[in-house]
Amino acid sequence: MEKSEMAQELEIVTTPTFEWLAENIKTCRSRLVIGSPYINGGLKQVMNLINEDVPRTLVTRTDLRDFAVGASNLLTLCSLSREGVDVRTLSDIHAKVYVVDDSVALVTSANATFSGLHRNRECGLATRNPLMARRLAESVLSGFGAERPPRRMSLKDLEGLHDSLESVKVTMPALTKFEHQGDSDSFGEAEFKITDMTKLLQGFSGWRRLTLRGVLQMPDSFFRMDDIFEACASDAAKEYPKNRHVHAKLRQQLQNLREHGIVEFVDNRGRYKRLLEGEASKE
Repeated sequence: MEKSEMAQELEIVTTPTFEWLAENIKTCRSRLVIGSPYINGGLKQVMNLINEDVPRTLVTRTDLRDFAVGASNLLTLCSLSREGVDVRTLSDIHAKVYVVDDSVALVTSANATFSGLHRNRECGLATRNPLMARRLAESVLSGFGAERPPRRMSLKDLEGLHDSLESVKVTMPALTKFEHQGDSDSFGEAEFKITDMTKLLQGFSGWRRLTLRGVLQMPDSFFRMDDIFEACASDAAKEYPKNRHVHAKLRQQLQNLREHGIVEFVDNRGRYKRLLEGEASKE
């Protein structure tokens, strides 16, 4: 197809984005694929428009800090998972994409939140070209070229994050209620502290909990992979005596903890940074 013909199939979609979604999603029969950094009850409204038998996949963030400041809603994620939505996590997703039946797709500035779909001044482009729609769906599912594809989060994984979230205290700058509303692409001046290390750990199990224990033991917020290995090797030998790939397993779990806003990669020299600190761990 010529580029000019493809351009003719584009449609400008502005606020309220929900109206466009409602019109196009109500006939969804084969699958619905959505990518959005932040979600809340606004997405539930969208999902309620289609039959629960239709495969539905959501790629989003599961950063504890997002949930703590209200940019995204963990209860909604759990509810969607309970209803059969395939929830996958991608830490640095920023795109907002909605694909219906691999035939209609919308790329927009609108997050899958009530504000994004109803109130904020948003703008996007929709296409009814099946080839483009299919490519967009696969792009979402692959993580937009990420080093590894979005990781599936089970309902148990998501529910476990409740305990961890309860341990995170957030201090926000003095803003009015109106200024707090809407979607956030950054945490601004918000400060995050861990009030209960035990509760934070309760949100995870297995290798992830073991790795997190090592992260919390680091005397400094900056550390290297070798530091984690040294801190965790003894416990790993006791809990997983048959595992001969401890180093690789710990590295994998650090990637998973990154998805929850607990650590970040600093550089390609194997350095990491702990993003959540205990209330009394800093002067």
